[in-house]
Amino acid sequence: MTATRGPAVQRRLAGVDAARGLALLGMMATHIVPLSQPAAGGALADASLASVEPTWAALLFAGKASALFAILAGVGLALLTGGPHPHAAARLSATRRGVAVRALVIAGIGFASGMLDTHVAVILTHYGLLFVLAIPFLGLPARRLAWWAGGWLLVSPALWWAAHPVVAALVRPADVGGSPQFADLARPATLAADLLVTGYYPVLVWTGFILLGLTLGRLDLARPRVVLGLLLGGGALALAARSASDALVALPQAAAALRGATGTDGEGLRLALSTGQGLGGSEGTAWWFALSAPHSGAPLDLLHVSGTAAAVLGACLLLAAALRAVLGDAGEPVLWPLAGAGAATLTLYTAHLVALDLLSGPTAQLPRHELYLWFCAGAVLAGIGLKWAGTRGPLESLVHAAAASVASGAAAARDRR
Repeated sequence: MTATRGPAVQRRLAGVDAARGLALLGMMATHIVPLSQPAAGGALADASLASVEPTWAALLFAGKASALFAILAGVGLALLTGGPHPHAAARLSATRRGVAVRALVIAGIGFASGMLDTHVAVILTHYGLLFVLAIPFLGLPARRLAWWAGGWLLVSPALWWAAHPVVAALVRPADVGGSPQFADLARPATLAADLLVTGYYPVLVWTGFILLGLTLGRLDLARPRVVLGLLLGGGALALAARSASDALVALPQAAAALRGATGTDGEGLRLALSTGQGLGGSEGTAWWFALSAPHSGAPLDLLHVSGTAAAVLGACLLLAAALRAVLGDAGEPVLWPLAGAGAATLTLYTAHLVALDLLSGPTAQLPRHELYLWFCAGAVLAGIGLKWAGTRGPLESLVHAAAASVASGAAAARDRR
């Protein structure tokens, strides 16, 4: 990752990579650990959902980890294009070409990963499209980006709510059944509907996350006041959005409408609001706008996860700064378990999908929490190894080489004119 002010950006990156590492481990948790479990004294065989409760993976990471992943992609693009000082037009033009190539390669990896038997909704193809949509915004300063991000996060849920039933009726099937793969290129209408509106990560809504990340990356993240503002402001926003949602959903008319739309009883709705599972049909009532449930895409959900992401980024940057202040140059290696994995998220995210496919049989009887710890250990050790070797992950090297080749070619052509 390049930037205009090397030392300052390098100091920031330790905290940004640590946040990426948390996002990676969080997504792995939601892919491996069940999102619900028997309550104390209950059993899954019990037909009553009163005996089931959300797991720690659902409460900590469901909906939040993947949003953090997308928001940090925007932060990375902002740092790539100058951080607080966006690149001038000539240099920015070459960088934009490089970002377009990054998007193409990442989407290709996403299509390939979608062919694996993992039961995971792979985000990478949507991620690539988000990169493409971010290209026109790469030259904007923080203030203008903030208006775009705020407006998108507030308006896009209403657009999605209006468009979803229309798109689902016009395009049959309206989604690709979980994760896009190369075969879906043969049915472009379904693929476009899934990527933009009807899929697990509707880009119509998720563009707000990458715009928010661009906004955050345009701030001077080396300033303690800015970073503390992210932590406190993000935490306050997350708490306010969740509290508002809880108050609205607790209204008798809201609960009744949501139960009717989703076909759940009271306990089933409670579980769905914590895990994000079982809320299908909730968009059929206007009370959907009151939700902050994971992956609901409602306005309060977007504000909640956005605030959470800002707070996590602020906390990681403050931790990196504190370690540097106390330990000097020895402080950065303390973050390697998270920052190392965070610097190779594309490689490790893809590797964990391959492992879930290849090891599904041998690990079938292994407790899911234990399996998750093994996956975490593998990701952390791989990240530390890459940090120690001073090298990128294999897929990061591939993406960087492809993007740098196009960007340098564009710069050379500009210089010849």
